[in-house]
Parts: sequence; structure tokens; C-alpha cells
Amino acid sequence: TATAECPTGYEVVGSKCIHLQHGAKLSYDQAVAYCLQRFGRLPVLHDVAAFTDVATFVNDGYSSNTKSGYWLGATNSTATHVWQWSDGSAVQMGAPFWAYNAPSKGIFEPNGGRTEDCAGIYSSRDWAVHDLPCNTNWNPVCSRNPVNGLCAHPFGLVGTQCVHVILKEHNWTDARTQCGLVGGDLVILDDYDKYRKLFLYFQQRIDWNLSALWIGGSDLAVQGQWRWVDGSKMAMGLPYWGTVDACGSIVHVFHLKKHISQNQTTYHSTYQK
Repeated sequence: TATAECPTGYEVVGSKCIHLQHGAKLSYDQAVAYCLQRFGRLPVLHDVAAFTDVATFVNDGYSSNTKSGYWLGATNSTATHVWQWSDGSAVQMGAPFWAYNAPSKGIFEPNGGRTEDCAGIYSSRDWAVHDLPCNTNWNPVCSRNPVNGLCAHPFGLVGTQCVHVILKEHNWTDARTQCGLVGGDLVILDDYDKYRKLFLYFQQRIDWNLSALWIGGSDLAVQGQWRWVDGSKMAMGLPYWGTVDACGSIVHVFHLKKHISQNQTTYHSTYQK
């Protein structure tokens, strides 16, 4: 077995890598974006062991000057009214996850109805889960898989990158969100070796019937200035870019294309033609 190692800014906590940020005071959506920028996500805690590991770590690093709690990757779906983790799995109800609310006739959280649809933990509830409004300003805690030379499920090794293809069509923005939900991001192909290895990999997967895939670059920030999501410039011309179509147009983002996710680096690019 390999010893778990975490990327810079993260610490090994049980089977996960955790990044703790005190004093950020972010809404739930802002916390999701904060973790995505650090190539992670709000913690998804499927079992008691993972929950205990994270709660203990947060408690050990907690400052009495920190008045707010920490967000978890769980929400109450507007469509289904079911609490789910960000990976789509159901959140277990009751003990030992959710806080016991004695003032509310001795019932367990969640008890906020349709006004409290996001989950977090904080000290006055002994770090048990509590529901609250998603616009509350709390601290983010981010989770990533350990880096030990192997690719965590569902990613597979392609060259030096861990790659996963989501076989459902999305627009570019939603594709990036979907990649984030599995702990990755759209792929950056900033050298020819990465580009060719990925190209050969997809050539072998004819069973996927792929017509196009999103990658991690765009000119959305400044029209005509193509950059990867890490801010670096995208190389122009061959061998990366195809020819301009008869109308002379190059689109910024296509509508519905499949997308690739990669969990070692942040990658965003549009599909090019």
C-alpha cells in the first residue's frame, strides 16, 4: 500500500485530504467555488468514520475567535426535497450525523423546512450536522483525494494525468460543475505530449461514441484572449487548433458536448473547431 500524500495546502485526515480555512465567511455557493478553485469540494461524508475524522480535525483546529461553523457538501434539493451529498448520494438522517435539537421538542436536525437547505457543522452543536440558510456566512472546509501515484475511482491514468469521462452532455459551465462534483475539473492540455496521449486514449474507446469533448480553456474573460483556467495562455495554431469554418467563426463555448474531467490539475477549455 502507498502512503497517502496530500497536495500543498491540504492535510491527511483519515482517508481524505482536507483544507481548512478560518475566517473566510462565505455563503454556501461561495464556499463551493472556493474549494473548486483549490481543486477540491466541500466534504462528502458517507460513513461515520469519515464524518468523525473531519469533525475531529475541525475541532482540533478550531479557534474560539471563529464565531461561525463550516460548510459540508450536502443540500436539500428543491426538486425532490431530499437531502443529498454533492455526488448525488443520499445523506443519512438522524444520529450520529445530525444534531439533536432539544429546544425544538427534542427532534433531530434538519428542522428548518424550506428556508434552511444547506448543511454544516459548528462547535455549539458538538460538530454535529445542522441545516441553515444557504446565504449564511460560514467557513469552507475542502476535501480532495490523496495523491500517491494512483488514480482514485472513477479516474483512470492516461499518461501522467488522472482522467474521467462523464458520458452525459452538458454545456461548458455545467460540465465544469459536474467534474467538480467528482473531485476533478475540466482538463488542461498545455503540452503536446498530454494532448497526444489523450487523443490516442479516446481513439481506442470507440465504444463511447464520442463526437466532442470539453477541455479546460476559454476566452470568456476577454474575447479573443484564450487562456486555461489557471490563467496561463493557450498555445495557438497547430497541432492543437483546427481550421476556421467557412463562415470564419470560432465559437467561445459550444452548446452540448461531452466533457473530460481530470483530478490532478485544474483544467478548463472550450472545445475548439
